Amino acid sequence: MVFSSPVFLFVFFPIVWILNALLPEKARLFFLLAVSLVFYAYGEGAFVVLMLLSILFSYFTNLAIQKNDGRKRLFATLGIVLNLVILVVFKYMNFFTGELHALLADFSVDFPVTDMHLPLGISFFTFQAISSIVDVYRNPKQPRVTLPGTALYISFFPQLIAGPIVRYNYFIPQIRKMAVHYAAFLYGAKRFIYGLSKKILVANTLATVNDKIFALRAEQLGTFTALSGIILFSLQLYFDFSGYTDMAIGLARMFGIKIPENFNYPYMSRTASEYWRRWHISLSSWIRDYVYIPLGGSRGGLARTYFNLWVVFVLCGLWHGASWNYVIFGVVAAFMVSTERLFKGFFQKRGIVFSIFYMLLYYTLLYGSFRTTSLAHMREFLLAVFVPQASPVPLWSLMNWQGWVAAAVGAVLIFPVYPKLKNSIVNKTAFAVFEAVLALVLFAASISQSSMVFSDPFIYFRF
Repeated sequence: MVFSSPVFLFVFFPIVWILNALLPEKARLFFLLAVSLVFYAYGEGAFVVLMLLSILFSYFTNLAIQKNDGRKRLFATLGIVLNLVILVVFKYMNFFTGELHALLADFSVDFPVTDMHLPLGISFFTFQAISSIVDVYRNPKQPRVTLPGTALYISFFPQLIAGPIVRYNYFIPQIRKMAVHYAAFLYGAKRFIYGLSKKILVANTLATVNDKIFALRAEQLGTFTALSGIILFSLQLYFDFSGYTDMAIGLARMFGIKIPENFNYPYMSRTASEYWRRWHISLSSWIRDYVYIPLGGSRGGLARTYFNLWVVFVLCGLWHGASWNYVIFGVVAAFMVSTERLFKGFFQKRGIVFSIFYMLLYYTLLYGSFRTTSLAHMREFLLAVFVPQASPVPLWSLMNWQGWVAAAVGAVLIFPVYPKLKNSIVNKTAFAVFEAVLALVLFAASISQSSMVFSDPFIYFRF
């Protein structure tokens, strides 16, 4: 069920919120747990069983850790492995068997290829399950784990499908008191509408243009059109994913739960390293705390540090998807971040002009591997960018006026214009009225769009 769909906006959410507000506070945990499971089952049917298995693995692992401190390492390892098995089988098995089939075909061996369904949000709820195990392992003396609490933490529907990834120690204390507050509801509603408008009015509009650009054949691509595709896709991806994050944060706040921010104006970054501190913050910090630091981080010398960096970024690439394009996505990130660490002094001395062209190169390589559909497609697209050639299909022929407006609005809002405007207004009451009117206008504009009928899924749903 997509947050931007009519069935969610006008049926599911209003009913759930009203019933939750009417229930006694102690009953809300169980109600939201039931609702979250129904929400997932609505879209994934019987595959909700996988999430239930992940919940049970995590709960019994955490219970065993708290009861057997001397053997907690063994139980934690077992619980993490069981959760990873679910992820690997359903997300990567098709990729592995497909590659083996192609490799062994040269030796006349017909290796069978699997056709596993990729459940929505499997990467996100698996990482949250692992987070619960690691957090309890690191602090087994914290309050006793409970099955309802663990289950709601892993399945909480506002951030279940595409994050942000929430830490166990951050979420669990909040479920002890999920009060419904008027101010929290208004903030959550405003944040949700901002996210909805990002998705419908900007991301979906740009998606129609990008689909045309990335569908062009190699001989139709020119340098300007290909480079424009990279830039427009970077805007689409940001407003699509940050829009989902805004909606998730808003929904959670309306139910009395705070979840962390996931973006901090990433396109203001002047280096690749800074980009990863501003983009998908919950994933970057998760990988840092649960993979990079346990591997040794930067404590084992220069060679070990670079090895750890490459491991975590390649894993980050694979987390995004099971294909060689995503492996290259991780390799590009690892190479750029490693280069910046190696020549730190050089990058610190560069000015804004250098940073703009450097980050444009980075986004071209990063998003070129992310958006293209195969290695051959990626090669054709990047060649069109880096080998100057005329564009036989001009950009203006692929864009309507809505596309130009969405691109212009997106190009402005990737900078902190709104926060600076808010802070500069002296009359806070007048600005609050302006925000309310703006939210109503954006909501009306969003639900009037034809894309609402089809409820285009968010890009990160497939991860």
